[in-house]
Amino acid sequence: MFTFRYVLAAVAVASAVGLAAPAAGSATPRQAEPPRPGMWCGVVPGTFVDTVTTDVEHATGGGAIEHVTSRTVFTASATGRSIVASGASTAKTTGPIDNGDGTYGFVTTDAGLVLKFQVLDGPVFKDANGNPIIGAGTLSFEDVFSSPVPSDQTYITTIDLGFNGPHPGRQGVDFCTPTVNYLLGS
Repeated sequence: MFTFRYVLAAVAVASAVGLAAPAAGSATPRQAEPPRPGMWCGVVPGTFVDTVTTDVEHATGGGAIEHVTSRTVFTASATGRSIVASGASTAKTTGPIDNGDGTYGFVTTDAGLVLKFQVLDGPVFKDANGNPIIGAGTLSFEDVFSSPVPSDQTYITTIDLGFNGPHPGRQGVDFCTPTVNYLLGS
């Protein structure tokens, strides 16, 4: 199953710990990845195209502030219909934090419109209750590593610290049924 939160979280964490971060205060140009085959919600075969733009500011003491816009367009092979999963948010990461057990954490709080599902150039999908399928507000998590130094780090785990505001994935909202129905022409 496609989980857009992890796409945004991976970009934020990679930049915060220096794995793929551009120079401080710089923006990466809007980059579209080559189309890749895949399955939407494990049901609909098609093609994904991801586009991500980031702007990272490194703070003294090891933290970072990252502004991210991300857009994934999925096109169903059978019908040619396309949907968009997108978001725009600011993630602030602090760390490294010595956890006292030989591990180090980086706490990230992501705020903004972190998730939206819609028809390509069309309306936002609605859940079974008629509410728009969007995630907004704040989302916080801690990524735990073996070392505070990026070149020596081994990823250990991610600890969920919570969220405020609507967040479909966290609230168990079914985004697959309306998006799959649209993609299949139902």
